Amino acid sequence: MNRYVVLEQPGADDRADAATELAADGWPIVQGLRPPTGGHAVCVGTVGDTVEAGHAVLAAVAGARLVVDATAPRDVIDQLCDDLRRLGQVDHRVGRSAAPRVGADERALLELLIGGATIGEAARRLHISRRTADRRIAAARQALGAGTTAEALRAAARLGIGRRG
Repeated sequence: MNRYVVLEQPGADDRADAATELAADGWPIVQGLRPPTGGHAVCVGTVGDTVEAGHAVLAAVAGARLVVDATAPRDVIDQLCDDLRRLGQVDHRVGRSAAPRVGADERALLELLIGGATIGEAARRLHISRRTADRRIAAARQALGAGTTAEALRAAARLGIGRRG
């Protein structure tokens, strides 16, 4: 299965670190999201609109690993991640400046889950129904660009949610 890293609001070294990570087994790193010719490559580029998102998907279909700096509108980024998930493993990394998109209610739930509570336990501690907790974790997954709760918890932890002190 191929791997793709989608970065939103990355730090200075995030793009280079992700490219190095994906190229660790000898794949060459190339700039741009055009489909590679003559074999495998780690394509590194920016997606700011649907055309560039299309180039990224075509590169993935051609066998490339991708590191995408996603600057496009939310709906384009969501569609890109959905398309890439059909082709391989997506690691959607959200930079620290995106943290405010997670609301206070979702943040409280994420903190408890990161701390080891189950969704049911967290719901009881927050005095909310399990259904409300499920809705909040769904909203957190969407805000963090995560496909699963586990991905949301990893993204939240990277943002410092749940960190004490």
